[in-house]
Amino acid sequence: MEKLKFYLATVILTALAMFMLQSCLEDNSNSYPYNGSNANTLFTIGTLEIIDGRDYCFSLDDGSKMYPSDTTNIHDYELVDGQRVFIQFLPLKESKLGYEYNVKLIQLENILTKDIIPLTEETADSIGNDRINVTELWVTGKYLNIEHQFFHSENPQIRHMLNMVINETAEAPETEDGYLNLEFRHNAYHDEQRKAGWGIVSFKLERIEKLLEGKKGLKVLVNSIYDGKRTYTVELNNKK
Repeated sequence: MEKLKFYLATVILTALAMFMLQSCLEDNSNSYPYNGSNANTLFTIGTLEIIDGRDYCFSLDDGSKMYPSDTTNIHDYELVDGQRVFIQFLPLKESKLGYEYNVKLIQLENILTKDIIPLTEETADSIGNDRINVTELWVTGKYLNIEHQFFHSENPQIRHMLNMVINETAEAPETEDGYLNLEFRHNAYHDEQRKAGWGIVSFKLERIEKLLEGKKGLKVLVNSIYDGKRTYTVELNNKK
């Protein structure tokens, strides 16, 4: 349960920053305000799973399951199977058979969830390579997840774009035996660097499953803010 504990401890401090930053990205996220007291609510991250029609649950990043018995605070939320979600909740005393957690949902915030795409000579300019920091990177289920930080101006008219790419250009890094090379790309669209923002993005691994066959892990190249180009290693045998 290490990953769940990590977010329960840290997301409380960074939740407001996440909501602000997600609104700057190219995909909109919907929030659902809770008007009551939320001082005792908890936060975590999971993947939404549709069970039967309008019934749903969450697979959490520690491998456990969460069932939302009380969803009265959630309105007009579009259910998308496989959507990565930032979850604010209250634990319920009653247990739910087959689930480690039975909860009352307070708020759901969609996490930017995207496919991994090719980077070609033709798309390199639009994808960009502006500086961005990676503060946490992990694989869970069918997703590569990145907790990140970049600077922005808080201008709602400027939407930053994030992508995970397979570099197919002439400048692509050499392939290391046992690892698949990827690059985390950021296009700031010339936004001014005034304030640090925090967020999470999840990338689907399904479309590159064949490329991952026989691989030990991933090598992710990042143009970091302070240290220039850095490579992060993710071992696939740690997938939950």
